[in-house]
Amino acid sequence: MLLLSGGAAVAMVLTDTGGGPVADGANLVIPSREPLGNPSAQDTTDPAAGQAGQDAAGQAVQDPTGQAVQDSAGPAGRGPVAVGEAVALAGRTPGLRMSVTVNQVVAAATPASDLLKPKAGAKLVAVEVTLANTSQAVYGDAPSNGAWLIDTQGQQYRSTVYTVREGQSFGGSATINAGDSRKGMIVFEVPEGAVPAKFQFALDSGFAEQKGEWTLS
Repeated sequence: MLLLSGGAAVAMVLTDTGGGPVADGANLVIPSREPLGNPSAQDTTDPAAGQAGQDAAGQAVQDPTGQAVQDSAGPAGRGPVAVGEAVALAGRTPGLRMSVTVNQVVAAATPASDLLKPKAGAKLVAVEVTLANTSQAVYGDAPSNGAWLIDTQGQQYRSTVYTVREGQSFGGSATINAGDSRKGMIVFEVPEGAVPAKFQFALDSGFAEQKGEWTLS
């Protein structure tokens, strides 16, 4: 603003000090243990209808058995879904894509060995998972490394080396060729009073960006 006073010109600069929002160029940081869905990024159909879902590119998403799966769009993944439903997850290898299904949950599993038992006051929870390779890339990993169990109190648990009588484990690592699948139990040690609420899974020992989530209770 320019003011004239006694022949002298006085310039005044007005500065906006309002507290309006400022765009931040920082990258989005995805929580490592709380997947967030992005339903608008893809068009999926009801698995009960027996139709294939679609990924973000509009392509049909099916596992090798022809079962429709829910696509995991974006870095945060997709979920939660129910036990028995499949979620399509991408790995770190370009083009790698897996259909992951939680088949069943054993809330109080029986140790397979008398030498490997949970400590006093704890129990074993086993989650049976099927991994189906829906891409042309070969997938190699130790599947149990990418799994987490969350109870109703929000406590999170990593998988253990225990095996149970209710089903076979993955036996450590797994190599899954295109069109092939593997099934195995992932076992967790939790307090006896803990109630399983959620199961989360990511490819590449948990380092892949996309994470699927299943509701257990």
